[in-house]
Amino acid sequence: MEVKRTIPVKLSVPDDRADDLHQTIEQFNHACNYTVQNARNDDGYLILNKSTIHDKVYHDLRDETDLPANLCVRAYSKAVEAMKSTVADWEKGNSRPLPRFSEPSAVYDKRTLTIRDRSATLSTINGRVAVDYVLGDYQKSYLDDDDYETRMGTLHYREDEDAFHLHIVIKKEVDERDGDKVLGVDLNLKNVAVTSTGSFYDGGELLWGQNHYFRVRRSLQHKGTRSAKQVLRRLSGRENRFVLNRLHTISRRIVEEAVTHGCSYIAVERLTHIREQMDNRNDQVKRQMHNWAFRELQEQIAYKAAEYGIRVEKIPPAFTSQTCSKCGHQSSTNRNSDGWFECNECGYSVDGDYNAAKNIGLKLLTLPEGKRPSGLGDGHLALKSGMVNGNGDYTASDISSADRESTDKPTTSVVGR
Repeated sequence: MEVKRTIPVKLSVPDDRADDLHQTIEQFNHACNYTVQNARNDDGYLILNKSTIHDKVYHDLRDETDLPANLCVRAYSKAVEAMKSTVADWEKGNSRPLPRFSEPSAVYDKRTLTIRDRSATLSTINGRVAVDYVLGDYQKSYLDDDDYETRMGTLHYREDEDAFHLHIVIKKEVDERDGDKVLGVDLNLKNVAVTSTGSFYDGGELLWGQNHYFRVRRSLQHKGTRSAKQVLRRLSGRENRFVLNRLHTISRRIVEEAVTHGCSYIAVERLTHIREQMDNRNDQVKRQMHNWAFRELQEQIAYKAAEYGIRVEKIPPAFTSQTCSKCGHQSSTNRNSDGWFECNECGYSVDGDYNAAKNIGLKLLTLPEGKRPSGLGDGHLALKSGMVNGNGDYTASDISSADRESTDKPTTSVVGR
């Protein structure tokens, strides 16, 4: 299993070279936008083949900008990847404009970026710029790990810090974890995440923070002044980093839960159900937890789980909240409006998100041959009190099976901070 990490490193840039980096980023974005504007063939279709786009725009980019040759290549490559994503959305019937590049960043590869232990050199419009790293323990732990190979990087400028950052991409190979135990994870609006082992991540601080930024942003929007707009741009970056920091904490704890229980798989839902719920909620709820946050959380779980050789699998979301994880009875009236689950058939009563988390794990275990991950076999779902297989056979963990009803209920509540 390949593990990739992106390590953000703050840069110490010589004062007399900062403008070269600014101009390089500005021209890089211009090259990306130029590519999009000139990426149609004679029939009017977007060109998504990099060799074809090279022939069409490369020499123009060399004339239009002062970028080195390989940064021109990276610019039109970035534009093509963005256009592919746009076309994929169009094919799904989603309306989406052509990509436009304005974020202060530029993509580098091994030809344009030389990465050392504590410094780097970057190609610019005016030769190479040598920069030193400003490192914390987190960055050092990865950059000093000889198992990782450096691949490429992206140069970013943060206006709120007035600082450049280099996001260094590194990779290594990790053996997939042996075993066939699954951890089910439900993502929802009531609880950001709930696991089949009974851990709740309520994200109270996360929702408070998003409401706080919303109120500040609304106040600035009402002012409408130039300075207010500048503050709004800086505020957007702070809010995103605030949310991402909380999601990193939650995803790390979920992966730690999987490791503690010896799981080789983490089962999550495809996010269709989140979009459906968002459509039925009021604007305040939609503001509090946008769909991108759930998608980001899933990506972070997969990102961190890979380091331990744990695979993350997505399962169809249908009926996981309506089905009894104990007897399998499915009914839309099993779960009430407050999120509590009580089975109409067997009377099993439990928090609805916890019930869904168990169903998500069980659904992975019961996928038909050919759709089930290779190596999973007749796996088991990790519970707080033991584990259960796809046939419902229960195995207790240091307790008797008679104690299942009292111990298989969630008691852990973790705030995402």
